[in-house]
Amino acid sequence: MSVKYQDAPKLEPEVQIRRLERVVARLKVLTQKYRQAEVIQQALFRISESASSAQNMEQIYRDVHRIIGQLMTAKNFYICLYTEDRESFTFPYFVDQYDDARMVAEVPAEALMRGMTGYVLRGGEPILCTKEDIEALVEAGEVNFLGSLPVDWLGVPLIANDEFIGAMVVQSYAEEMRYKTEDLELLMFVSQHVVNALERFRHREYLESEVAKRTSELQQTNVDLRSEIVEREKAELQTAVLFSISELTNTAEDMPTFYKQLHVEVSRLIQAENFYIALLTENRQQVYFPYYTDENSSQARQRNLQKGLTEYVLRTRKPAYVDNKIRDALIAKGEVALSESRGTLAHQWLGSPLMLDGRIFGVIATQTYAIDKPFSREDLELLNFVAHHVSVAIDRRRAAEQLAKANSFLEKRIAERTEELVEEIERRKEIEAKLYHDAHHDNLTGLPNRAMFAERVNQALARQKRNPKDNFALLFVDLDRFKNINDTLGHSAGDEFLLEVSKRIYGAIREPDFLARLGGDEFVILLEPVRTVDDTKDVASRIIEVMKAPFTLNGQEHFSGASIGIATCRGPDDTTDRLLRDADAAMYEAKNLGRGRYVVFDEAIRSGLVDALNQEAALRHAKAKEDFLLWYQPIYSLQGDTIKGYEMLLRWKRGKQIVLPGEFMALAERSGAIIEIDQWVLSEACNLIKARKARDYKSLPVHVNLCVQHLLRPRHVQTLIDSVSRLQVPHNLIVLEFDEDSLQKEDSRRILSSLRKLKEAGFTLALDDFGRVTGPLHFIYNYPFDIIKLDRNFVAQVDRKERAQAMVRHIVTLCKELGIELSAEGIESASQRRELEQLGVTRGQGNLLSAAQTIEGVHGHGRAPQEAKAQDEKSTRAEHSK
Repeated sequence: MSVKYQDAPKLEPEVQIRRLERVVARLKVLTQKYRQAEVIQQALFRISESASSAQNMEQIYRDVHRIIGQLMTAKNFYICLYTEDRESFTFPYFVDQYDDARMVAEVPAEALMRGMTGYVLRGGEPILCTKEDIEALVEAGEVNFLGSLPVDWLGVPLIANDEFIGAMVVQSYAEEMRYKTEDLELLMFVSQHVVNALERFRHREYLESEVAKRTSELQQTNVDLRSEIVEREKAELQTAVLFSISELTNTAEDMPTFYKQLHVEVSRLIQAENFYIALLTENRQQVYFPYYTDENSSQARQRNLQKGLTEYVLRTRKPAYVDNKIRDALIAKGEVALSESRGTLAHQWLGSPLMLDGRIFGVIATQTYAIDKPFSREDLELLNFVAHHVSVAIDRRRAAEQLAKANSFLEKRIAERTEELVEEIERRKEIEAKLYHDAHHDNLTGLPNRAMFAERVNQALARQKRNPKDNFALLFVDLDRFKNINDTLGHSAGDEFLLEVSKRIYGAIREPDFLARLGGDEFVILLEPVRTVDDTKDVASRIIEVMKAPFTLNGQEHFSGASIGIATCRGPDDTTDRLLRDADAAMYEAKNLGRGRYVVFDEAIRSGLVDALNQEAALRHAKAKEDFLLWYQPIYSLQGDTIKGYEMLLRWKRGKQIVLPGEFMALAERSGAIIEIDQWVLSEACNLIKARKARDYKSLPVHVNLCVQHLLRPRHVQTLIDSVSRLQVPHNLIVLEFDEDSLQKEDSRRILSSLRKLKEAGFTLALDDFGRVTGPLHFIYNYPFDIIKLDRNFVAQVDRKERAQAMVRHIVTLCKELGIELSAEGIESASQRRELEQLGVTRGQGNLLSAAQTIEGVHGHGRAPQEAKAQDEKSTRAEHSK
């Protein structure tokens, strides 16, 4: 051996160096491959570790991209996978510098197979293509390239269980970043491990899903077992509750206790914090609540059947589950209507009918206001089940209680009936006493009325028969201006006034005297005993004096007065009716004499009554056209003595006697004959105007005095208007005069309405006798009068008294401002005329100017016709010249 070595030739140093260099080069290559293999091994390990630890596939894809990026340039990287039906592809991971990820959503397989990815899958081999290679494939029709064209494109198929499941691609758009064959081999090597990692993760997901599925099945089995246990426990509880409810019919002391314990038992089965029982009344027209407990309402009252939820169950005879949505639907259909007094609405409501032998008699219900404590349909079924047993229990309990009540009622009825009879007797006595009191006393003042007063007078007459020395007298009291107070201030103030009057009169009479109210403003007093007539006069004087004091009504002072008639007993044959009649006649005599005084009935008044009765009888039989005459009196302008009109004056021709209006007008008004008489006077006034027109005289207005009764009936007012229209006379030529005193006695509102209607018809309206009584200015302010006529008594004082002059001056100023004509009646002297002219009164009438004449002379004013016509024309010219 040694010989052979010795024989071997020795190498040159240079050769040895070259050999060593080659060895070193090979060692470097091996070292590089070893390092590369180590890097690949570490990358594969990290891919496997990611598959084990990743929470989802997205994390695996990101880890794979990052790991491959450590092995080669992989800024542009995506993974493409078949869907389960292999009809399309998805891109679960896509990163590209130029193409938007939104372009790589799910793509149909047919479309993708024409691209580069599909080209790899069709060939089943990894491919490294340059830009030129891709363009050549496109030109050859092998592919339809999608997206931006790269410099290098590297793609490998993903194979699992010998089946293509997708592809993995990296690409570069930069010239300095080119791929080599080694990169293709590396990507192909890594792709298989990526597939293994994906399959491992999917398998893990499958195992986890299977475990979860099995766990869910076991849990459901456990739930079913628990539900069965709950159902058995619920059935046992239901049986126990039903048994307890049945026992309540025998153990409960009374119905309230029964309902309360029933609530406790029902609460063991379902939520019943708010619970009530509603029952129909015997007539089935109302519903009442024998038991009701609610957190928002302490009590529910009996009510007529409405459209509540309780009545809804009563109508449908079916159990009801109602929440907000169902309640709104029922309201929309009109099945349910919420009451305005309804409080907080329940979140849910359960109700079940109480029925027995097919007949419904009530409802059992529970409700909740809490959203976190809802009812279920099962609760409704349970409530309905319990309701059948509750119906039987309630019926038994009610029957038992009714039997007990019947027994108790029978025991108490005899004692109660006896007590009722005693009470009935007492009550009837009280009623009889009250009826007697009401029948003999005035409702307003509480004073005795006409019936009781007549009874007391009859008793006084009986005593007078037994003892003629026991004389007595009657006082008939009538109040002054009561009607004016009543109409102006209203009936309430009038009642207050009468109460005060009764107190004052009662305080003015003697202790044994008997005061009564006949009605309206009439009071009567029985004075007993009476020694002389002076006793009656003393009492009457005291009454008149207390009535002079002012009355405070509605915060203002008002004055009244009293007119009193006195009648004394004539003897044992006297009567109550005679005494009242005589006292009444004496009272009217006191009013005629000026009011505020008393008059004792005597023979003169008796004669006057007889004459008045005869005159009234004659007046009733009188005929307007035959028994009445018309006179006239001209009305002059005080500045020029020109005639401004005529006033018609009525006279009664009673046999050979001519009776003035003052002597029969009051009787005519009381008898009602005045209406016919006034209508005749009005028609004659119209005929006078037409006759003057036919004779070519100047048309002058004619004044007609009318009774105020015409203003109290709308038909009388219309008759006046129609009468003048029928005679074809202008309404403005008729001046209707109404007496001031009469206007004050009637209803002011009705009178004002009638006057306005006459004014609208065209009549001229005049207020007659202004100032006779009090001259109230409200007639000037508020009533539509065109003319105010001063009373003759007022005119008689104007040239003698400064107060009268001041009053006239004030009235003149007021009338000028209101556009009212002021006229004076009863001018009898030149001094009166002169004073009136100076004060500003423009018109007047009276004996100084022209006395009253018969109607025949009015056409010519006492002259021949031609002379009268000339006088009228002269008067007209004089007026125009002024």
